[in-house]
Amino acid sequence: MDVLEKIQRDFANLSKNQKKVAEYLGHDGAMASFDSVRQLANKVGVSESSVVRLAQALGYEGYPQLRRELQEEFKKKLGGAGRLQRAVNELPAQGFVESLFRKDVESIDKTLTQFSHEDFSRAIDLVWQARRIFIIGFRSALSLAYFLNFRLARLGLDVHLILMTGGTSLLEQLVLMKKTDLLVTIGFDRPPAETRTAMNHAIASKARILGISHSSTSEIARNATVYLLARRRDDRTQSLVAHMALLNALAIGIANRKRSRSLSALERLDRMEATYR
Repeated sequence: MDVLEKIQRDFANLSKNQKKVAEYLGHDGAMASFDSVRQLANKVGVSESSVVRLAQALGYEGYPQLRRELQEEFKKKLGGAGRLQRAVNELPAQGFVESLFRKDVESIDKTLTQFSHEDFSRAIDLVWQARRIFIIGFRSALSLAYFLNFRLARLGLDVHLILMTGGTSLLEQLVLMKKTDLLVTIGFDRPPAETRTAMNHAIASKARILGISHSSTSEIARNATVYLLARRRDDRTQSLVAHMALLNALAIGIANRKRSRSLSALERLDRMEATYR
C-alpha cells in the first residue's frame, strides 16, 4: 500500500493539521519527497510535530521513512517512457495478457470496496438538475471525458466537451457557464492548468462540480461538490479500466433515473439515423 492509499484509508481519523499535511502530500507528494520536516511544515503552515505525527499515524516510524517511500513512488512516476519500460520488464514471458486482465479485475474490485451508493445517487442528481453539462479531462483522462460526453449526448442532455483550449478558446467556453450548470472534471494526481482554470471558474460562478478521480485527497476531489473514485491499477501501466467501468455505470444510472425521457431521446436518434442514412 503506497502513501496515497494510506492517507485515503486514514484521512477521516487525522487531526486538522495532519489533514493539511496529508492534502499537501496528496497534491504534491513528489516535491515533498525532497523536503525536510522543517521545510514541509513551513510550506503547509503547521508545526514540525504535526508532520511527524502524521507519519506515525500512517504507520511509519517517523518522517524520514515516509519521505523515503515518497521518493520511491516519485521514481516510479518519472516519464511515460520509463513507466512503460518498467511495466514491460515486469511482465511474465508468457501469459502476460492474463496477468494484465487479472490486475484490471483487481482494480475494479478495489473500486467497489470504496464505492459510495449515496455519492453515486447524488452524482446522478447533479446531472439531471443541471441546465447544461460541461465535461473536461486531458492527458490520459481525455478518452474518459469523450466517452462520458458521447453517452450523455445520446440521452438528449445539453452537454459540452471542452477540447479546444488554445489562446482564449478555453475562456470563451467557460464564460457560458452559469450557476445552474454542472462541470464534470476527470483527472488524477496533478490536473493540467486548463482543468484547474475550469474548476476555479465553476467555483466562482457557483456552478456545481462532479469530480471523477482516484483519490479523495486529489485536487479534483477536494474541489468537487460530489466526487466518485475509481482505482488506477498502478503507477506504470496506469490502466483506466476501473474508471471506464465507473463512467459506464454512471451513464446507465443517469438513463435509468428518468427512463422514459432517456428512451424518447434514443428513439428520436434512431428515427433521425433511419431518415438520413
